[in-house]
Amino acid sequence: MVIQVQDKEQFDRLLAEASGRANGPALVVIDFFATWCGPCSAIAPVFTALSATHNDAVFLKVDVDKNDTIAADYGVRSLPTFVFVRGNKLREHTKQEGAESTSQSSGQGSKQPDLSPYLEITQCECLNEDDAHPISNVLRAEPSDSYLLSDTDAQLVIFITFSQFVKLRAIQLNGPEDCGPKTVKLFLNQTSTPDFSACESAEAVQTFNLEPKDLTDGAVLALNYVKFQKVTTLTIFVADNQKGTDVTRINKLRFFGSPVNTTNMQNFKRVAGKTGEGHS
Repeated sequence: MVIQVQDKEQFDRLLAEASGRANGPALVVIDFFATWCGPCSAIAPVFTALSATHNDAVFLKVDVDKNDTIAADYGVRSLPTFVFVRGNKLREHTKQEGAESTSQSSGQGSKQPDLSPYLEITQCECLNEDDAHPISNVLRAEPSDSYLLSDTDAQLVIFITFSQFVKLRAIQLNGPEDCGPKTVKLFLNQTSTPDFSACESAEAVQTFNLEPKDLTDGAVLALNYVKFQKVTTLTIFVADNQKGTDVTRINKLRFFGSPVNTTNMQNFKRVAGKTGEGHS
């Protein structure tokens, strides 16, 4: 029998029960999955079949979208991931070949919904943007030939505000192979736009070292989902570009994931400063 884990309290209790069996600790097999993950759905019948033939083991399924803390505790970085535990000790940590990665990777398109409808455009800004090619050019949901261009040098600080809490799965950050972004740092839930020196010195939630293939139209950057579960603002710091040119260009900027709840961030006031304030 496969047990669907509802929360961490249940998960901890099941591990304790398996560890405390009178005839010795039972093997616990944990399947970390997501409903949107194709390989997870494909392997699910096999996992269920194994549970029917191995009655001495405990088979658990953990939905990472509902139990991100458990996923983080076990260092889950791709789906599906299978973890084997006995006596509360990790025995093996494996992932299926062809698993969907949650670290840096590029692919064509995204299975997740486009979060453009959840952007609070008036609360999004970009430091060092060219006045003729501002951030608003790349935040439109409809296709456009417009683009974002840096002004005095190659660096950009992009501050994105969502109208409600979202789970971020991937970013589409397309640009030219010569002046598209190269080193990109991501920061979460800052209350106002940080300046360039703060972005350079601060530890990012996730950092990308992009190659030209990552910038091609349709390429998507997968995020470490356990760190992007409840996002209200996202800061994107572009430190340099592909060939060290004077300006950086971004042709398309899209965000993929899902809304967390119906809390609308328009009901909250900006904590510090007005849109457009920042220092380079």
